[in-house]
Amino acid sequence: MGGTIEAAEVHHHHGHGPANRRRRVVRTSAPLLVRHPPGRVRGAVLVLHGAAGLDEPVENCCRTLASCGYVTVAPLFYYETGGHTFGPDQADAAFAALALSDLEADIAGALDYLGARLRMPRHRVAAAGFGSAAHLAELASVDLAAALGPEPPPWPGTPEFDPHAPDRLVLPAGPSAADDLVRFLDAELPDPTPSGP
Repeated sequence: MGGTIEAAEVHHHHGHGPANRRRRVVRTSAPLLVRHPPGRVRGAVLVLHGAAGLDEPVENCCRTLASCGYVTVAPLFYYETGGHTFGPDQADAAFAALALSDLEADIAGALDYLGARLRMPRHRVAAAGFGSAAHLAELASVDLAAALGPEPPPWPGTPEFDPHAPDRLVLPAGPSAADDLVRFLDAELPDPTPSGP
């Protein structure tokens, strides 16, 4: 994977006795792929990978967003299985096997990283979800959200991504999706730097 993977700051309280071996005692949030812009920061985007995992299209989207001034954080939802990416024959089952409550915790951990560690105000954070993760973007409770190649969610009780809601954008999956997303963000998140005379 390109980029730096950082774990969101969480306090770990793991027991070390024999009874706890090979058992996960406390749930913690997923590691994050974090990309910082080379220059001025316009805002941040929580990028949510779809069933295939943190694959090349997701990484390319993060790279494009960062090059245009947006800090990107992408939780690695498959961290308990080593962060694998999955082919089409296995991806849907692997994604459906993830618990919605765990995904919510991973999203909360990523948002906490942006707020507590990077001091990013929530009104300058957007979410972008790939495939069925488009619906997870609604769990982030941010003002702006985009769905890239949206698909039905496999988890009962997932909020629906409403393409007709204000400040929502639906894009077909493909190479131009990241560029279209940048245009949407630039229009909806005005440059925070005051312009000089």
